[in-house]
Amino acid sequence: MQRKFINYLILTLMFILLTACNGIGESTPYPTEVDWETAVEILNLGDVETVFQLHNLEVTLMMKNGNEVHAVEPVIDAIFDEVNKCGAPCSNIMLATE
Repeated sequence: MQRKFINYLILTLMFILLTACNGIGESTPYPTEVDWETAVEILNLGDVETVFQLHNLEVTLMMKNGNEVHAVEPVIDAIFDEVNKCGAPCSNIMLATE
């Protein structure tokens, strides 16, 4: 139980730190809220640095330029399946879950 709490705390702090950097990078051609299909397309471009998944199916794609894109996945862990399918463009993406 304590380990789960520590993991959650670390994830929360990482999210806060990465969110604080938002706006420093260049702008993205995508809106901050996109549908699932668009999120998968963005993922496959290779411009995503970190993927966050919450239990309520919300997914955040942290772009390499510091911007964020949000979507709702159809089922839990769908984003991780898409990262695996993506192959080389997604090989260095950091994955995080709540």
